[in-house]
Amino acid sequence: MMKENKRAGLGIVLALLLAAVLQLGTAYAAEIAVTIEQCEISGKNVTVTATSIAAPAPADGMYYLFELKPYELGVGTRKDYCAKAPVAASASFSIPLNLNSTSSKLYSRFVVTVQQNDSFVPVSNEMYITNPEAVASKSTAYPVRSKKGLTADWRYSDELAHLGVGFASYELDVSRFFTAGGIPYTYNGKTYSFNASVVREYDVICTRLAGAGCNVVMVIKNSYIPAVSELVVPSGRSAGKNCYAFNVDEQIPTEKLEALMSFLANRYSGSMGTIHTWVIGNEVNSSNPWHYMGNVSADTLAAHYAKEFRVCYNAIKSQNSGARVFTSFDQRWNYKDGTRGQFPAREVLDAFAAYISASGNIDWGLSFHPYPAPMHNCRFWSFPSEYAKLNLIDHTDDSKFVNPANTDVVTNHMMLPAMLAPNGSVRHILITEMGFTSYSTSIPTDELTQAASIVFAYKLTAANPLIEGIVFHRQVDHAAEIKGDGMALGIRTETGVKYAFGVFANMDKGNSPEYTDFALPILGITSWSQVGLE
Repeated sequence: MMKENKRAGLGIVLALLLAAVLQLGTAYAAEIAVTIEQCEISGKNVTVTATSIAAPAPADGMYYLFELKPYELGVGTRKDYCAKAPVAASASFSIPLNLNSTSSKLYSRFVVTVQQNDSFVPVSNEMYITNPEAVASKSTAYPVRSKKGLTADWRYSDELAHLGVGFASYELDVSRFFTAGGIPYTYNGKTYSFNASVVREYDVICTRLAGAGCNVVMVIKNSYIPAVSELVVPSGRSAGKNCYAFNVDEQIPTEKLEALMSFLANRYSGSMGTIHTWVIGNEVNSSNPWHYMGNVSADTLAAHYAKEFRVCYNAIKSQNSGARVFTSFDQRWNYKDGTRGQFPAREVLDAFAAYISASGNIDWGLSFHPYPAPMHNCRFWSFPSEYAKLNLIDHTDDSKFVNPANTDVVTNHMMLPAMLAPNGSVRHILITEMGFTSYSTSIPTDELTQAASIVFAYKLTAANPLIEGIVFHRQVDHAAEIKGDGMALGIRTETGVKYAFGVFANMDKGNSPEYTDFALPILGITSWSQVGLE
């Protein structure tokens, strides 16, 4: 019953979003309803197909198609339509794609209008191109050596093969590439110059991680750097946050983001190493401080993130059709504590999915971070007394949190019809961050407990067939995390390895009880079958 109610709720959300889209920028001609069904690249053109219900035709009997850039809110007073077609039950428009020129339509969305009193009034939904991969010159394979992964440190990349790491995660800050020049790149008729030292840095990182046989996961983030602050969304230009929303509200920053993501996807799809997995933003439902765009609502955040994601998706897929592009959400599935700018993951995810579907469904994937609650609680299977009474974890769609023990909450939600991929399948799902500390200032733990937590968490999440990869945070302890939160999440330190190092290397090698059964007494059980494993 709960799932049926959820489906109905998502349908209502989608209908409301469509109504909102129809009214953006100008009045809505209520007597005519048109639906853009398809917007695809076909050869060197963009083909837009629309259907309409039986309704009175406009005076001139014509539909007019307008192109809108990501940063344009609507048609407004414009008259420069790009195509027209006679009113009919089914209308088709074809316009040049003009790839890699100043008039490129790769990132555009389209809307059908009618002419009324010398104005053009939108009468349809707005839709983006849904198959940017049609123009890609590269199509790399998607390697999976193992489900297990690490937030990697390139200095220790020679360990990754020995550890059997399937997914190696790293971060990339877009603003850094614009702080200087040296690497020219011409895109859509304009030449950009990217910071040569930053490019060389990622040449080394990507080459080493890919050379170790890993599926490289790159988390795309944005910082507030005053000299290039235009890259941050205008409402979020306030120093002191961890990461910021990308500026797709203004022309020049949007074009810079398009060019950089195109450059990166092209460069890191071959000899410089391949980025196979792109994660856009980090824990975006926690806008403050992880995807900051000011004091906004969850719906505004989701709508803006959908635009950011679309720009990055089209840039990446138009270069490498084999790459996969993911969202990012944290562990607070339905939890609300009143903190400004922090929203439940499910709320933002559902709104994001509805906005994407309303404007042209694409093959986005989901990544999430099922950390313990609280995060210092290495023994995630039990809760400190003050947390136990809060009922934070269960197996329903209304669970407040998700941790390694209830990832089925997320994967079950992704099986709902409104969440499915364009081909009707469940979307690609990754855990791109999950960690357990060997040190805490608040909850006792040690290296043996950390290793047991890693084994148990891996067994639980790897048993979920819809989770394709599991990235543990991290390979090496990070000084700032230890100092700030009292958390030592690495499986090694700068000077040596922890107990978890050998455990991690062997925990997925079939029958390896010498590397896994040490955890049983720590968990308070005598066999894995007691917790439904093996």
